[in-house]
Amino acid sequence: MSRTPREGRCRTELNIRTPPWGEPLTKPKSPAPDPRRSEQPQTGSLYALTDPRDGTVRYVGQTTNHLQLRLAQHINNPTNPGMRMWINALAAAGQVPVINLLREVPVGDLDEAEHAEILAHLASHHPLLNHPYYLAHSGTEEALPRQRATAVAASLPVQRARPASGRRRLESRMKVLKVREAVALHRWIVAEEARQLLVEAQRSEVTAGRFDAYTLTEEIERATDNSADAYRRYLIVRKIRKRTSRLRHPAWTRKRRRATPSRFSLRLRQLKLMVGHKSVAPIPYVPILLRECQPFQHSARYEGGHLITSWETEYFVGAWDTAWGRLCVIYPLDWSGGPIGHIVSTARDLADKLNPKVTAVLRNSLARTGGDKFIVTAVDADYPEDTYKTDTAHLYELLGHDAPWWPMELRRPEHMMRWRPDGPSAAYQAVPTFDLEALTRVTEAEPEGSLVRAVLTSLIWRLQKYDNDGAAWELDEYREEYSTERITVPVTLDRRQPEQPKEPEASAAREAWTRILARSDDDALACCQAARQWNSGEDFPLGYTINLASNHGFAVTEWLERLVPAEPTVATSLLTEDPATDCIFTDPVAGIPVTRGRQRDIRTYAPRRLETTSPLTELILDSTVWIRTKDGLLHIAPQPGAGQVATWGYTGGGPGQLMVLIQRMLRDPMSDMESRDESDYSWNNSPPALQELVSTSWPNGTVFTRAQLEQMCAPQPPDVVQYHRPHPR
Repeated sequence: MSRTPREGRCRTELNIRTPPWGEPLTKPKSPAPDPRRSEQPQTGSLYALTDPRDGTVRYVGQTTNHLQLRLAQHINNPTNPGMRMWINALAAAGQVPVINLLREVPVGDLDEAEHAEILAHLASHHPLLNHPYYLAHSGTEEALPRQRATAVAASLPVQRARPASGRRRLESRMKVLKVREAVALHRWIVAEEARQLLVEAQRSEVTAGRFDAYTLTEEIERATDNSADAYRRYLIVRKIRKRTSRLRHPAWTRKRRRATPSRFSLRLRQLKLMVGHKSVAPIPYVPILLRECQPFQHSARYEGGHLITSWETEYFVGAWDTAWGRLCVIYPLDWSGGPIGHIVSTARDLADKLNPKVTAVLRNSLARTGGDKFIVTAVDADYPEDTYKTDTAHLYELLGHDAPWWPMELRRPEHMMRWRPDGPSAAYQAVPTFDLEALTRVTEAEPEGSLVRAVLTSLIWRLQKYDNDGAAWELDEYREEYSTERITVPVTLDRRQPEQPKEPEASAAREAWTRILARSDDDALACCQAARQWNSGEDFPLGYTINLASNHGFAVTEWLERLVPAEPTVATSLLTEDPATDCIFTDPVAGIPVTRGRQRDIRTYAPRRLETTSPLTELILDSTVWIRTKDGLLHIAPQPGAGQVATWGYTGGGPGQLMVLIQRMLRDPMSDMESRDESDYSWNNSPPALQELVSTSWPNGTVFTRAQLEQMCAPQPPDVVQYHRPHPR
């Protein structure tokens, strides 16, 4: 009996089972051939899917269709779980991926070009979701085969379970193990590629001269551990898979086959060639100064010393010919010559000049590190970007004798160049920390009995004693704490020093420094800089250095109008950073130098005391504290040369200094702010109204009259405030 098309179609629909999640499944009809697609395309497109939120490239692919059509395919049917999670996250935010055309490529070269683009984007640190890189970049792992099988089984209609045979269970187990083996292999590939990218990045930075590349060493070690762990897991899964596969063919039924490499083993060989080693567990590199040295038969031969300069720092380098090659020991001649970056830079400079096998750096001072061991930092020529720490015992094993060490205060290059292991010990004075030559020239140019000569002679003696005491402390510390270390000090301290000269009085010292600050030569500038480093210039006639803000008020404007141009002196050189471009003025009333830079910033000194007998009439807060006297002149409030400066707006040392200043100026305008008195105000014994004045954040231009200040300083109960808040002009 013939069947009509309608009947056949109905029977076909009745035989289809309806899944629990939706409409019945129907077999799609094959579309009719399109005459416009009779010709195959000659070129294809390489495209990139970009995240619209941050603009990162997440997928690189190829297509011969229209780009928007390919984007719709990705959205409807993601290629892997990582793509599915990313597209779902964008959909939750109401966005879709952005597809961009990379380039047009012939159809025959699409696969090779796509692989090259993927590698290029990975090198640029784009978190691609291409297979298998989505395992590392999607933030999740691919679902286990058992979970996927459970999800598929739950979607199928319930059928009567049929007992599975041992053969069927074995085949199912083999499928699961193959998937696990493939996932473990991909994880190892991703981890190994990440390690190689870090190694290449570090090598390129070291080659380019960026000596901070040593910071990548910890990341490389972490990536190496991850790669080794992934390979170990892969070997475990592979071993289980092989053992399970032998159960399908017992030994008495297996036939001897020809040893031909399988496709999987060929892939594994290619992977081993790609990672650059034949075995996954290579022999680790042991640094030279950490190796177990054989008992030496003779001491290393000393080849002499060298002076090199690296990173604007001078180093003394001692070279020895040892059993492992040339050893160079670096001694920084400057306190700033010890960072790791400078050590790596110096080792690279030595590689071009002395060609050492290993370079060791002895630290500057015993006080900087301390500890039970004398730490030695070393770097090998084979790995110039990696540094490691060792001790002097390994140096002793390599040299055959104790390593020489000079305290930082006794590292004179001329004496270190003349040192020999079998020579006598030298005796000389400590290296001056300050520029004593300039102080000596100025002292010798002054006549006998002058104030300048007396002040500078006393300063030179103090600086020499300071340097000798530091060198003596280093030697005593070595004898007490590090005498058992394998180091020797080939120098003794010569402490011969003239008797301490008589200290001049404070007024005489201030007069002498006034003459030095009025000079304009470089030696006078060096003297003032040494005095500032020694005691912050406490004998200078000028007080604290102040900066006046650009948003100043009327007081600063009034003061600027009376300034007159002046010639540069040592006092102005201590103020300005660029004497060639800054404008130099002087205050004709107080005789204080003033500088004004390109950014219109104003720098000057605060006097130590006011040279006037006129009493205070107003106290003005305008960028700093100002005093107006009865004669109508405006003065910068006196400040000490060091310590706290008078400020306002909080509770601390600066407002406490302002309370003392108000108390002193009301009592005597010529009071010296350097001296302190037991009757000075503090936060414990000052009136509450005065405390509120100094702790309030007043705007620039706030004025307090003498009557208001006297009323605030008068003793009052804590809950009574006898003044009104002033307003700025």
